[in-house]
Amino acid sequence: MESHDDLRQRKRKLRADLDPVQLEAAALALAERILPLPEYQQARQVAVYFAVNGEIGLNSVVDHALAEGKEIFLPNLDRAALRFSPYFHDQKMRFNKFRLPEPDVKDSEMLSPRELDLVLAPLVVFDAYRNRIGMGGGFYDRSFAFRKNPEHTSPVLIGVAHEIQKVDRIVPEEWDVQLDMIVTDQAIYR
Repeated sequence: MESHDDLRQRKRKLRADLDPVQLEAAALALAERILPLPEYQQARQVAVYFAVNGEIGLNSVVDHALAEGKEIFLPNLDRAALRFSPYFHDQKMRFNKFRLPEPDVKDSEMLSPRELDLVLAPLVVFDAYRNRIGMGGGFYDRSFAFRKNPEHTSPVLIGVAHEIQKVDRIVPEEWDVQLDMIVTDQAIYR
């Protein structure tokens, strides 16, 4: 069986090789699957990410959410665990240590992971059993470790990806947090 690092490397290359037309079509197909979900419809505070390196885009979801009066948050990666910064169009941004854009806000404006209703989480590799492999930093697993306790059902964790990032089976590590659902440009896995 391939190691997590080998899977990550292989799927990152596949994703990075998608052209702009494929990326746009995938993002639109993803939005068509996410917007009708009850979990999305009921959420008021939604965490998203800015797509980089071939990640599936969430621009249509963000535009819809803001138009519906939902609050959008982006991850802030400057610590070992994530906090989430409020985002709106024309928001002043800054770059974190990974050269990823983050809203330029005060610490007091950020939410903890527990304060969110819904998280649309990026991933590199996934399986139909709702296991994910991320970029390898462990930020999402550390931040949402409290969800391993069955009493904690919020926020809803939805992984989003291109269908080409799917593998037959991932053997999760003990620290991995299983997602509630994975949505791709072609399918929904619950």
